[in-house]
Amino acid sequence: MNIITVIPLTNSKVAEELSYFTSGDIPIGAVVGVPLRSRSIHAIVTAVKPAENEKSSIKKAAFTIRKLGRVRAAMFFPTQFVEVARTLANYYATTVGSVIHSLISSDILENAHRIAPPLPRQDTLTMPAKVTDSSSVKEGVYAVQGDDHDRMGSWRSIIRQEFARKRSIAFFAPTVEEARGIFSFLEKGIEGYIFLMHNGMTSKRIEEVWEKISNTDHPVTIITTSQFALLPRTDIDLVVIERENSRDWIGRKAPYIDSRHALELLARKRGQTVYLSDSILRVETLYRLSAHEINEGSPFKWRSISTARDEVIDMRRSRDGQAEKDTFRVISPKLEMLINDNIAQNTHLFIYNTRRGYAPSTICGDCQSVVTCKQCSTPVVLHTSKESGRNFFMCHRCGERRSADETCIYCNSWKLITLGIGIDKVKEEIRARFPTIDIFQIDSDNAKTMKQIYDVLEKFKERPGSILLGTEMSLAYMRDKVDHVAIASVDSLFSLPDFRIQEKIMHTFTRLRAMATRTIFLQTRLPTEKVFEYAMKGNLSDFYRSTIEDRAAFKYPPFSVLIKITIEGAKDAIALSMATVQDMMNPYQIDVFPAFTATVRGNSIIHGLIRVDSHSWPDPDLVAKLRSLPPSVVVRVGPETLL
Repeated sequence: MNIITVIPLTNSKVAEELSYFTSGDIPIGAVVGVPLRSRSIHAIVTAVKPAENEKSSIKKAAFTIRKLGRVRAAMFFPTQFVEVARTLANYYATTVGSVIHSLISSDILENAHRIAPPLPRQDTLTMPAKVTDSSSVKEGVYAVQGDDHDRMGSWRSIIRQEFARKRSIAFFAPTVEEARGIFSFLEKGIEGYIFLMHNGMTSKRIEEVWEKISNTDHPVTIITTSQFALLPRTDIDLVVIERENSRDWIGRKAPYIDSRHALELLARKRGQTVYLSDSILRVETLYRLSAHEINEGSPFKWRSISTARDEVIDMRRSRDGQAEKDTFRVISPKLEMLINDNIAQNTHLFIYNTRRGYAPSTICGDCQSVVTCKQCSTPVVLHTSKESGRNFFMCHRCGERRSADETCIYCNSWKLITLGIGIDKVKEEIRARFPTIDIFQIDSDNAKTMKQIYDVLEKFKERPGSILLGTEMSLAYMRDKVDHVAIASVDSLFSLPDFRIQEKIMHTFTRLRAMATRTIFLQTRLPTEKVFEYAMKGNLSDFYRSTIEDRAAFKYPPFSVLIKITIEGAKDAIALSMATVQDMMNPYQIDVFPAFTATVRGNSIIHGLIRVDSHSWPDPDLVAKLRSLPPSVVVRVGPETLL
């Protein structure tokens, strides 16, 4: 009889390690099933001791040691991976099991007894070359910044180089759709040696692809997501983290780790070279480059080149350049002219808008109160029903719908006024002026499945002179260039109290600008915003210098590590809870502030923010305090937003 110690793989707040008894001989590193409360979860064996040697500790234990479940796989996790998971758990003030749970697909764990294990990397391999240099370099991290087509061309070249050296290469993407896009760019010419694997596949298909990757004698290219941080190849010299600036790298549930950070640490632990790549890299990454912490990869561009004619259109001005009075335009005269030209020349026009629905917000014209969701207090968005043509309010947070035929709940006024420009409003305005034009639309309300999205894109492509309307989600699916691009409005984003909002706008504009071949227009009522000047001219270097100065002045990342503590519940109760947390965190200062969305499901939300110097994190004392907080208190280290 043996007593085994395991790391439970769960994002629930449980002990770092658990003990079970078994009559079998189980090796360290094995994947096993263990009972936890009323369910069974996966776990990794970290220690095995004869029960005879543990009699004393068993008798003193305040709990009953339960029997081990079934063994999933022997020696599945390399020691290097568990070591990195421990480092990450310390950084994010969480458990090793929750980190591993977020980096390994449940399908892989479920099939671990049938598939090839992710073996330790061969230490004798020589290091890879830089993108444009055939000489060997020391292992490290490289930054690659350039337009999508330029970067993909470079990756095709380096894949050929790596294959010639009999080495494989792995690409990681933030989302399933981004992974599909990279695959479609790179697959030509290497069919049979390039593999796509992600959680959008069935368990059976994942197992099939995993086995093909493992059994292919030729070097391979793997396109995947962070849930496949371990891969069954020992010949991967180079790891590429694509779309490095995406917000989707940070998990939306505990332990909220940054997968970019995890993948980079793991690759460096395994002696692999890492490339961080995007059209414009994160400010934190560019700072690492300027501080010589990472190297400049090639090609690296500080200016985005475009052949498209660009123009910022001041929506406060009329056709003759005079200030508008009592007029709120959605479509400017210049955009109308562009639509006419698009029809006459049989070209294609893509119009981008940040918000779905008809209008992003509605206020009372008498008391200025914002119309909010009755379930979660989030500002509702006005929509128009396709079937009845009637307006309705919809909450994009909890999904509540209700008729828009209502009065202000505070003053009973009927004077409800819509603010902002939603994508449906843009469509309505275009249809009023161009009743016969073909208009297609991609947003989460109108194209809910991948098939629907690709059907819309195909129809748009087949009909010259047509218009495609899209929100941010459409960018992940659009891989072809477009003649004309217009940005209907992004002004509402400036109202968000988010220190990354300028970076988000710049990243979006850089992608849109690279997409346009003839024209790119921006409609705005904030024409003097510097980010618009940087974006429309592709001036990435000045944008970075301006942003990093602001970050330094306000002690935002990369000059600090932010730790956000969130409590949800009744208003008075969470105030008391946060006061208790402040006492527990003493002497570390917590700045307390209400959430941007005040309530959810009838509960209030409050945030606390701790700033720690980036060179002082992780702080062992503070990590211990954060780990001691109850499960009802949510901790995010390095949050993507403070909202």
